[in-house]
Amino acid sequence: MRTASQPDESTGSAAATQRGAELCRAASAALEAAFVLRSELSPREVARVVTRALPAALGRGLWRFLADRGWLDARARVECDLDEATCSAARLAGIDPALLRLAVFGLPGQGVRSDARRRESIYQQRCSEIMREVRDPESLAYVSARALNHPEVRNDPILEGMLRAFIAEREAELRARAHLPDQEQPRATYRTRPVKYEVPLGERVRRSMSKLRFELDQQLAAYNEVGANEVLERIRDLRRRYPGQVKAEQVQHCEARVAEMVENRDRSRRQLAELVRHAAAAAEQGDLKTCVWVRRRLEAMHDSLPALLPKEQLEEYQRVLHTSSERFERREAARRLVERERAVGEEVKRLRAVIHKYAAALKNGAAGVDPRLKAAFDEAAKQIERYDDDWFADLMIELDGMLEDLRGYQEVRQRAEQQTDAFLRNLRAALARARRDIAAIRKHGG
Repeated sequence: MRTASQPDESTGSAAATQRGAELCRAASAALEAAFVLRSELSPREVARVVTRALPAALGRGLWRFLADRGWLDARARVECDLDEATCSAARLAGIDPALLRLAVFGLPGQGVRSDARRRESIYQQRCSEIMREVRDPESLAYVSARALNHPEVRNDPILEGMLRAFIAEREAELRARAHLPDQEQPRATYRTRPVKYEVPLGERVRRSMSKLRFELDQQLAAYNEVGANEVLERIRDLRRRYPGQVKAEQVQHCEARVAEMVENRDRSRRQLAELVRHAAAAAEQGDLKTCVWVRRRLEAMHDSLPALLPKEQLEEYQRVLHTSSERFERREAARRLVERERAVGEEVKRLRAVIHKYAAALKNGAAGVDPRLKAAFDEAAKQIERYDDDWFADLMIELDGMLEDLRGYQEVRQRAEQQTDAFLRNLRAALARARRDIAAIRKHGG
């Protein structure tokens, strides 16, 4: 913390604070991307996402800190916030408490299930629509029927009950407004004879036709073929009953519009299928940003035009994109594991080559060994000494974390575990042989 008595540490504290904020932003972005791909994450998965977004040393330290306290277990229980003792221990370990909170609790609001968030969103949309369009009981009945006939409302009894309760409140409010007290109602000052107004037949037919056209426009805008055909059949029936007022050209124009809508809908569905194929190919190549963007666009299109993109088709597209993303993640996890094992193996192999070269030079009995070769041997011996049991344990933990990235792929993970076990056995044997060679060289005066 910056204080007046420590002016010489202000620059370092500001830099550390800025660095901690950048790490928190990177971890938060990684968590947000993970929650986009999967709506539910276990505590171990949340911690894995955060540690992978951090530098390697800091990520391993944070992972060990969480593992020592048992917070990676799904059954672990943590208080609503970290106590001061835990924060102090994290600071001593070089871990920012803000990063620790992200790894333990995740992002704020991500604990809410996706179906509850979806239900609340639809409820707010339908309520806003009712408040915006309802002015009297007749319009309330029309708008309420449209809201209750929404596909997701019909499939969700909880959401339907919430909407019916809101509609009942709105209906009671309209009734209360209609029955004002007597002193607030205007009174007629004189008696008048009621006026009879006869609407001509042509005007009644014209109004009916206008209403049907408006309903047809709504169905066409929503790409609802079933609803559009129902309205079109009512227009044809109006033409059969009143051929003198409804022209055949009007009916043909409506039929052409419905046919055009069907053609546009089919073309849009083909374009959506092509877009999903492109996004799946991009995800397999590692372009997860494009995959996430396409998934969000599909969800938005389903929300606005459920007839164009039904729920079943949306779920099928999401499964395709999720499978492609998982396939890339599996390849990347396997590649990182192999690269890490290969890097360690190559390093140990290089050190043993230096030791063997020095031993061969001593065995030849030359007048003097090259000082550079002697220095290389000393450096290799120091490096082998650093590869002690603690280093080996850290390597095992690191490889175990990489194997965790292959969860859900039983066959692939089983092969990777067998490969890792064989690698660790060979590595342990190679280090033991290197230590014996170093001890033999030093025993003979090398």
